[in-house]
Amino acid sequence: MDEDINNTIKLKDGRVLGYTEYGDPKGKPIFHFNGSGGSRLEHPVDKAILTQLRIRYISTDRPGHGISTHQPDRELLDWPDDLSSLADHLGINKFFVLGWSAGGPHALACAYKLPDRVISGALVCGLAPPDRPKPYQGYSGALKLLMFLGRNFPKLVYVFRGMAAKSINKPSGDIGDKFVKSLPKVDQKPFENIEIKEMLFADIKEGYKQGGNGPSRDDIIINFPWKFDMKNIQTRFDIWQGDKDKNVPLNQGQYLADLLPNSNFHLLKDKGHMLLLDEWKNILTELIK
Repeated sequence: MDEDINNTIKLKDGRVLGYTEYGDPKGKPIFHFNGSGGSRLEHPVDKAILTQLRIRYISTDRPGHGISTHQPDRELLDWPDDLSSLADHLGINKFFVLGWSAGGPHALACAYKLPDRVISGALVCGLAPPDRPKPYQGYSGALKLLMFLGRNFPKLVYVFRGMAAKSINKPSGDIGDKFVKSLPKVDQKPFENIEIKEMLFADIKEGYKQGGNGPSRDDIIINFPWKFDMKNIQTRFDIWQGDKDKNVPLNQGQYLADLLPNSNFHLLKDKGHMLLLDEWKNILTELIK
């Protein structure tokens, strides 16, 4: 598929939703939900994986990310409505979902609200519900502060993400090497592949294209009660967790596995938050089987 990276649909309320398709246009449809600050440009760099597995990979922009209209009062359970409209537009009745990091709760929301449409899902380093015991366990530094602000002082999240957006959107701004060096050692390894590096940096720049409001809203809604009980989700989910993940610590993956009644827990040794970037094939193979 020769992808047009700037596909959009107009939703019933007048908002625009952006998406990009990759892979086999007649393949099994998978909707990808980006990590916070990411965009529709997240996709397997080795696109041969998609053709080999016969996958139609549809990567989305959540509101305020990329080219999707910001939705100031967005709640987690609003996302399945947007996704349902996109699936209808594309003529897709049933589909798979994959959520990375902050995209994980959005994948779960779809399975909860659209049980007859979501075939199965993958949570890759996905965040657990905020009302779990010891919600800050495993966090440190700036991430712990961001989670604390999201739960207690949400207005300050906009300041935090706004500063990040200004830095990323500078004409001369280069998030490259500085970003990689800020990561734990285990998460630096995938970026030795220049194609992966270029894809993810383009993805982040696109995600912050409109500023920090979209990612800020993500931070807030994933840190407030999700308004659905995960124990009621019967959809099968594969949970992929790195034992060295500092962004979404191991205890969150274990918590998700305990809550979801139909889940498979995959713990990857010596992997961190960026494990998706070099585990696409294994994750997608499990998802569609």
